[in-house]
Amino acid sequence: MKQKKIIFSLFLFLAASTFLFAQKITIRGIVTDEQGMPMPGVNIQEKDGTTGTTSGFDGDYQISANKGSVLVFSFIGYKTSEIIANGEIVDMKMASDAKELDGVVVTALGIKRDQKSLGYATQKVRVADVVTVRDADLNSALAGKVAGVQFQGSPSADFRTSTLRLRGNTEILYVVDNIKVVSISDINPESIESINTLKGLSATALYGPEGRNGAIVITTKKGKKGTTSVEFNVSSSLENVYGLPEFQNEYGGGYSQTFPKYTYNAANDPASFAAFDGQDIVDYTADESWGPRMQGQMVRAWNSWEEGTPEFGKLTPYSANPNNVKDFYNTGVTNRTSLSAGKGGEDYNINFGITKTSKEGVVPNTARTQYDVNVTAEANLSKKFKVYSTILFQDRETTGYNDKNLILPAVASLRQWFQRQLNMDDLRNYRMNGKIVTWNRTSATNGKSFGWNSPFFDQYEQPNKEDNKTFNGRFGASYEIINGLTATAELRKNYLGSAYYDITNAWGGVAVPKYEESLAIKNRDEVSGILNYKKKINKFDIAATGGFEYQFYDNTYMISETVGGLVSDGFYSISTSVGIPLTTNRRFKSETRGFFTTASVGYDDFLYVDGSYRNDFSSTANVNDNKLTTYGVSGSFIFSKFIPENTIFTFGKIRAGYAMAPQFPNAYQTSPVYTTGTTYGTYPTSSTPGTLVNPSLTGGNREEKEYGVDLKFFNNRLSLDASYFDRLDNGIPYRVSFDGSTGINGVFLNQGEQTYKGYEVALSGSPIKTNSFEWNIGVNFATLERKVVAIADGIDRNVIQSGNSNMGNVQLVEQVGEEWGAIYGSRIARDENGKAKLTAAGAYVRELGVYLGNILPNYTGGLTTSFTYKNFDLSLGFDFQQGGKYYSVSNSLVNRTGVGIETVGNNDLGNPKRDPIVNATTGASIATGAMLNSAVTPTSGGLLVEGVDGTTGADVAYRVSTRTYWSNIRAITEPFLEDASYVKLRTMRLGYNFSKTILSKTPFQKINLAVYANNLWLIYAVNRDIDPSELQSYNTTGTPFIETAQLPNSRSIGLNLVLTL
Repeated sequence: MKQKKIIFSLFLFLAASTFLFAQKITIRGIVTDEQGMPMPGVNIQEKDGTTGTTSGFDGDYQISANKGSVLVFSFIGYKTSEIIANGEIVDMKMASDAKELDGVVVTALGIKRDQKSLGYATQKVRVADVVTVRDADLNSALAGKVAGVQFQGSPSADFRTSTLRLRGNTEILYVVDNIKVVSISDINPESIESINTLKGLSATALYGPEGRNGAIVITTKKGKKGTTSVEFNVSSSLENVYGLPEFQNEYGGGYSQTFPKYTYNAANDPASFAAFDGQDIVDYTADESWGPRMQGQMVRAWNSWEEGTPEFGKLTPYSANPNNVKDFYNTGVTNRTSLSAGKGGEDYNINFGITKTSKEGVVPNTARTQYDVNVTAEANLSKKFKVYSTILFQDRETTGYNDKNLILPAVASLRQWFQRQLNMDDLRNYRMNGKIVTWNRTSATNGKSFGWNSPFFDQYEQPNKEDNKTFNGRFGASYEIINGLTATAELRKNYLGSAYYDITNAWGGVAVPKYEESLAIKNRDEVSGILNYKKKINKFDIAATGGFEYQFYDNTYMISETVGGLVSDGFYSISTSVGIPLTTNRRFKSETRGFFTTASVGYDDFLYVDGSYRNDFSSTANVNDNKLTTYGVSGSFIFSKFIPENTIFTFGKIRAGYAMAPQFPNAYQTSPVYTTGTTYGTYPTSSTPGTLVNPSLTGGNREEKEYGVDLKFFNNRLSLDASYFDRLDNGIPYRVSFDGSTGINGVFLNQGEQTYKGYEVALSGSPIKTNSFEWNIGVNFATLERKVVAIADGIDRNVIQSGNSNMGNVQLVEQVGEEWGAIYGSRIARDENGKAKLTAAGAYVRELGVYLGNILPNYTGGLTTSFTYKNFDLSLGFDFQQGGKYYSVSNSLVNRTGVGIETVGNNDLGNPKRDPIVNATTGASIATGAMLNSAVTPTSGGLLVEGVDGTTGADVAYRVSTRTYWSNIRAITEPFLEDASYVKLRTMRLGYNFSKTILSKTPFQKINLAVYANNLWLIYAVNRDIDPSELQSYNTTGTPFIETAQLPNSRSIGLNLVLTL
């Protein structure tokens, strides 16, 4: 009986097992998008089960599941879908989710991730906000749109690319379709599809040392599957200067308020000049405006001395020309035309674009013509094998390119050294009777320049020309080895070739003629191989990547310049040099090999952990220590999953990350090299660099901790993204300056420590959203505190840059224990009661080496807002900065040279400031200098300067001539240290989409007409003469510190038409 029970039980067990096994079936199918195109990489999971898979290259999948179970399909950017598996063939068509698409970002190595899963700070930029304002400078278009990014502009007229500083550092890595581009100016904004900013080290660890300052990852447009599109985009804008200093219009050129007179010299002067003896003339040699009051007196102007010209011998009124500086500038014109086409099929997609940009600048004889071509293509050669390619080409020719970061001579003359009575139209005619002449002529009989050329001579006779060609390209192939495992290989290339042709000094000008030619070639080749694995197991989402990357650099720089003038006047060629031309050649070659891996694990859509690890080996480091390891870990916890659904709180995530990123030294910093020079007779020469090499130099490290929170409210109508980072730089290679008397001027050392700490906040929302009206707004805000902890053994202070004595000995300094970027200089010395100390000549006593402020702002930020009403759209972009200082040479000179408004008007006595100072006892008067105030008459001019005697401490007051006062005070830093705070309306666009009724009568699917403006309005700045957002950098840190002769601000307003087929 017992044996029968056992047999019966075994039978039941086998029967049950057979029944259960029979319910497991193999389900196959294809996953497609809304256009019916296959979708690879879709997660398929048996709901409440343990099995899962991902779709293959052609969207096909296979899964073993119970019959009748529910299959869950999910993919980034698409709505999660469920279907009951009643048969063996189950196809799925995925529907896109606009909300989810907004959350998809491209991260390091081009990996697409759902933003909610990331444990580090990123910020996606809406491409429409960048492209629609038609700004060819992508950095400028990004201004104010990313928290933690400080914009450092460049005046439009000099064609230089603006700069972005992310978390206090420049040299941001720009990556376009996985290609690391040399310069962001090489990228055509018209080709961009997405922009994402990777801010911290955790986000950029896969890029190794190159990504340590953050990365801006860009993808270009691709053809859409199942569609054909053609777009024609044309725009034209006008540009005009604004924000010039307020000039005085009471006194003209000269150093005295009495006109000099022409004295005829029969032995030297032409006989025809005899009739001019005794006529009033202008002091032509003066480049300042301390001359006579302009009252229409008849005088001999600079252009009245050339025989055979209509102006010869004429007397003209000595009168003000209030707009003479503004009249120098033209109305700039920019025309931009682009054509793009895209097509996608079941097994391929391709996109092509070409853009022509032509610009005539506001500065005379400055122009640029630029062609951009971009091609992206992708083809599935089989179910598992895919090839793809990106080509970006740019050809750019520029006249008037400011390639050496130098001030334009004409601008320096006009803004600082000029005569207020000069007529700008007269200066255009700098060739008279076969001679080169200028307003600053040597004498009545000698038209050669005394110090300044005509500004039009500078622009037309000695322009800088640039010919720039860039190529950025990649070719890649990927193969799906098994379901979820894909191998990818890529070849990438960057080429930048820049040729410069500079007439530094033209024949007939103030200096010895000089001509330069230079060529810079930068080559970068990369080879990479990557394995990607993606798998969903139960509630776990697993993704892993591993690979290698070889990089080869070959940079060449050559420059040749004439010496001693030109053999043939007006013929500019290196071969016409009077002396042996000076030629310099440099070549830098290096190689880097990197090996990396990264993994991401997610659990049940609420918990994510990421880790990245990379080893790099570089030829620029010490051969015995050339390995660097970069790593980062991050995690995120979506706590909102555990909060009951409600109408207020939609999403919440906290995140944290930690990373370490080292740095290699630059090429030839660890080994001595020789530079060849000009031959000495028949002997070749060479020299060692002024900077001493350091064989023990290492790369140093950067360590960063980052914490953040992402919150969304009211069904994603309101979003908050906040981050805090704490960064430590330790042992970073840095150049420390030495006194030149030591035989070297500096050495590279592994600097001690610097810390960076800051907050970044981005707030966005849609306060109003109806069927016909929508208002969107985004605000971002960021702080940065950067402190110097240590520099090097025995060094507590390092001078980064110094100004000369005319700048009050201003210095940019890093000092241990202080915030980086400290400004030291001179200020007015004062006694214990705050009274200014004075010399016996009525000048302020200077206190040297005083801390005066810092170049870093307290905070930066921006605001973008857009309104849509039916077919109309309006968008505005603002950026702002609070705090920070810079030294202004322009402001120190505008009054020093007598052209500024503060040099005129009445003094405290009610008399004109420029009137002479009269001694009450003797009746003697002085035009320059000073007297004790108690000794002058009530009718005296000059300025009252009060204080205490610098020696005795007794109270004293002087009456100082206006010219002397401004000459004295220029030697002090503090009065010309300006606040860098500003608020600016940078972009504006008002557009209209033509209605479907109108479109039905045309071949177009869409027509948009818009008015746009760039650099529209400097709303606030303490000193409105200079735009703090466009300060140019003149130091190795890439940080604006000294403003020398900034070009005036300019705004452009244009019209844009977009036609879409």
